[in-house]
Formats: sequence, C-alpha cells, structure tokens
Amino acid sequence: MIRALLGGSYDPVHTGHVAMVAHLFEHGLADHVTVVPNWRSPWREATGASPTDRLAMCRLAFAGHAGVTIDDREVAAGRPVYTVETLTALCAEYPADRWRLVVGADHLATFNAWREPERILGLVELVVLARAGVAGNSPDLSGLGLPPERIVLAPPFDHPVSASAVRAMLAAGAGASAPVPAAVAAYIEAHRLYRVA
Repeated sequence: MIRALLGGSYDPVHTGHVAMVAHLFEHGLADHVTVVPNWRSPWREATGASPTDRLAMCRLAFAGHAGVTIDDREVAAGRPVYTVETLTALCAEYPADRWRLVVGADHLATFNAWREPERILGLVELVVLARAGVAGNSPDLSGLGLPPERIVLAPPFDHPVSASAVRAMLAAGAGASAPVPAAVAAYIEAHRLYRVA
C-alpha cells in the first residue's frame, strides 16, 4: 500500500485541502492519506486557532472520507515536531507500506534546510505538488541535489485557496461563505474562531 503524509497547520482546514487529498487519489499517488495537523510549525509563529481546534476541524473536514486518517501525534506532543520525527514513527508503525511525503513545490527549494533531509529521503519519496497558475510555483529540481528517483512530480493542482486568505475572509465576517467544509464553518462559528477582537 502507498501511504502519503500530508502535514500542515490547517489553520483552518479548507476546501483546497480536501480537494488536494482527492487529487492524490485521482492520480494514483496514494492509496491512503494520513493528515497530520501540527502543534505549531518549527518555522512559523502561531496564528489563528489552537492546536486542539485545528485537529477537531480536520476531523470534521475529512469525516466519512475513505482512505483518510487524521493523526493527532503532533498536536498531542504539545511542542513543535519535525517532519522526520513523524515519518520515522509512521514508517515503524507500517513497515510493509511504501510512504510518500506530500510537499508543495514552493517548499521544495528549502527542503535541504529541513531537519535531517537525507533521512527523510531514506524513509519516503517526495510527492511534489505545484499549484496551477501560481507564479514561482513550478517544481525546479536543478541545483537542489535531490535524488530524482525519490521525487514524484504530481500533476498541477488547480485550487486557488490558501489558509491565510481564508483567515482574512473569516476575520472580515465571511462566515459560511468562506471556502471551508460546512462542518468546519459551523465549528468556526460555534467556537468564534478567526474573529477580529
């Protein structure tokens, strides 16, 4: 079985994330997707919702989606967790399966600055996902020193939604019209998330 890890802040999880998982299945890039919301990225400051709220929203967004698991290990850790830690644990839990890590083409240029990039490439293949129509978002492997046999270039993904744009919409009062799954919109409203004080 091919398993893909799709990690991120999911602040909030939106329709683009759900479409991205469907894109992976549609193009045969994964048989199963493990969605891992992080406690907080080691590279970014905290922004909107709490880790617990983001985990709950992921569970709501993917409820009933066959082949998708929401993994709470990074939120449960209560600290920034590096991707290599999560991958090491998942590969040990499912040793018979082939693992892939989904990364945006915009993150590929900084991959060598991640914690233990060589170890990551020893554990998994990278599925590089470029968003269609986004300038500077085409995968360019030249000069990165990444082994081409460990890189899978996914077909361009056309869903122009970003979490920062969704947060801005919600702060401006978009509510149910924001591009988030209905259950997530209801959760955001019930918990009064992403509001400007």
